[in-house]
Amino acid sequence: MKKVRVPITVDPVRSASKATSYDGVVPASGLKRLQEILFTPCDDVAVYLSFDRDEQGIVFFRGNAEVDVALACQRCGKPIEQQVSVKFIYAPTNRKITIDDLPSHYEAVELNELGEVNLHEIVEDELILGLPLVAMHAENECEIDRNAMVFGELPPEAEKKNPFAVLQQLKK
Repeated sequence: MKKVRVPITVDPVRSASKATSYDGVVPASGLKRLQEILFTPCDDVAVYLSFDRDEQGIVFFRGNAEVDVALACQRCGKPIEQQVSVKFIYAPTNRKITIDDLPSHYEAVELNELGEVNLHEIVEDELILGLPLVAMHAENECEIDRNAMVFGELPPEAEKKNPFAVLQQLKK
């Protein structure tokens, strides 16, 4: 089955009443903030989304997104390949249902002026949050010169006299 493009915006209430689901891709060209973080541009993101109502009648949508990315290693600066996979569940808020009314397992999302949510922005936000805080190779895989690194030893020029030692002598 061929994956289709996920629409940019949808009306979650209408989609939930039809029990709509999308199994498709979000084009990488539309994920500018994510692309700026990466070492090299990523491919299109595989996304699955489904819209529904829960037992309380609250409209929600859940999904998952998956993409292979190349990040810059924070030790050596070389690319590190990593798969980012995220799961999320959102419920739209409006005048009737506020953030405080939502159960804790739903993330709140605001509707735009047309009553729609931007799915591409949500997927991009979730992928950015799913990236590792500090991307690094394993120590034995990292391409750095171990002899150039100094651990716990200060060079001789760092061992200078304390400039406040004169004050100690004046205090006596």
